[in-house]
Amino acid sequence: MIDLTVDRKRQKRIIQRMRERNIIIPTFAQMRDPGRIPERIKADLSKMGLWDIAPRNLFRITWKNEPQASGGGFGPVNYLEFPSSLTGVEARIMAPIGKWFPTGAHKVGATFGCLAPRLVTGQFDPTTQKAVWPSTGNFCRGGAYNAQLMASESIAILPEA
Repeated sequence: MIDLTVDRKRQKRIIQRMRERNIIIPTFAQMRDPGRIPERIKADLSKMGLWDIAPRNLFRITWKNEPQASGGGFGPVNYLEFPSSLTGVEARIMAPIGKWFPTGAHKVGATFGCLAPRLVTGQFDPTTQKAVWPSTGNFCRGGAYNAQLMASESIAILPEA
């Protein structure tokens, strides 16, 4: 169970930092339904690349990005359906495509889900703490990307080769 106790002192510092850097953190509802994203944010996104290190790209942490590298909006979930002629079964087999997430991997969403609640409650303070991302690759990459967009330093912990 996630502890959502609010630390008001830290929360105040975090809000100040976000304001200084013009960072707006999307809600989970906006991520689930990009139709809820304000038009001014969509206008900003229309001028930037999907993989740019730009805080507005936090709003692109969704399965519903238009499949284009720059200026894209939102649409249906990106997936690939394998035809039964290939699979040999009648069942529909579909695979979601992570390429159209910032960083090119869906783990950027999982790390946002870890970091955002801690930021908004003041449990994680990017002015005094670093985010630590243990991973074999994609989770670490997604976490470092999100932390950068939210004005936080990161430490990546990867397994020894």
